[in-house]
Amino acid sequence: MTADSGDPSASFARRYRLPIALGVLMLVAVIVTLRLLLNYFGERPIVEPFKSYIEQLADASPEARSELQRYLAASARDSVASRDFLPLCKRMLRQVLAQGADVRGEIFALCKERLNPK
Repeated sequence: MTADSGDPSASFARRYRLPIALGVLMLVAVIVTLRLLLNYFGERPIVEPFKSYIEQLADASPEARSELQRYLAASARDSVASRDFLPLCKRMLRQVLAQGADVRGEIFALCKERLNPK
């Protein structure tokens, strides 16, 4: 055997160390990018029709209006963040329904489903 033929006893990790390192680096980059994107989109303000529905709930009940004001003050925001919409909607809807107000709409079904999970 000549010295040019390569060492057959070289381990898998030693032979493929560069592709393995690049693969691990790519995996970490994908995870970090995904996390940053999720944070970015979660912080975005809600848009219509969700914004108008939150306002309808706030108009239907003084407690719901107070809940919205507490959220805005605690978060130091001018609008509701996307990631906080469903929890806030659920709390406000519970307060509105406790006062006996009648609220309907497409988003009502979404918040109602979250209020009473199956």
